[in-house]
Amino acid sequence: MTFPTGSFPDSVAVGDFNNDSRLDIAIANSGSNTVSVLIGYGNGTFASQTTFPTGTSPQSVAVGDFNNDKRLDIAVANGNSNTVSVLLGYGNGTFANQMTFPTGSFPISVAVGDFNNDNRLDIAVATVRSNTVGVLLGYGNGTFANQSMFSADYDLDSVAVGNFNNDSRLDIAVANFATNTVDVLLGYGNGTFASQTTFPTGTVPESVAVGDFNNDSRLDIAIANANSYTVGVLLGYGNGTFASQTTYSTGSSPYSVAVGDFNNDNRLDIAVTNVGSNTVGILLNSC
Repeated sequence: MTFPTGSFPDSVAVGDFNNDSRLDIAIANSGSNTVSVLIGYGNGTFASQTTFPTGTSPQSVAVGDFNNDKRLDIAVANGNSNTVSVLLGYGNGTFANQMTFPTGSFPISVAVGDFNNDNRLDIAVATVRSNTVGVLLGYGNGTFANQSMFSADYDLDSVAVGNFNNDSRLDIAVANFATNTVDVLLGYGNGTFASQTTFPTGTVPESVAVGDFNNDSRLDIAIANANSYTVGVLLGYGNGTFASQTTYSTGSSPYSVAVGDFNNDNRLDIAVTNVGSNTVGILLNSC
């Protein structure tokens, strides 16, 4: 089944935006400078989109409750505006006008987490032309402090969040498509991060996701390697370092990767979009 969006839908996130216990969809439309929200009926179908303005060329969307009102909000990385937009939700599937916060040059990916352990959600953003990860600490009212910037490799393309060294502090992983690497920035729990540690991937890693793929209670990393036609999996040692990647064949030009248990066997599986072959691939976990 297909559902219309705005022009050039570039990123998708899921949440219950109208508090009816049914999942809805948010899409960043880079060609129309909007976020589309498709309210779910709970049967796999969705209402027609409602669109909300963003900055220019929105590249990535993430979901969280940024003002602690128990209603989901939306964060958007606006590539050509060099900003992150925050759209506060009313809890009925509609959203307030965006507030924008400056980032580095061309923010391309956004993720959400509590990086300073104050029970308020913060935002991490990968900026492809600044070669940095920006961290915007949240005040808990929907607004954010000026970003702090942390160095990464160049040509960043995707950011994800997880606790990679089991210290109860969130860390950040970033895919670097030009250097064929993933950077891991270990968090100090106060909103700052150690210098990146770099791990090799396949060629042109476009997307990164996090999960425990071998059930050892240590987080691992999955990467879509666009020019290798593979998904790479880096198993974590639980101390912030990772084993060399194991690769799995995909379709042509894998571009985005996501994690979930798709066959209800209590093992995390991987879904990957293959741009070159117009397919979605599912890699079922055999561990």
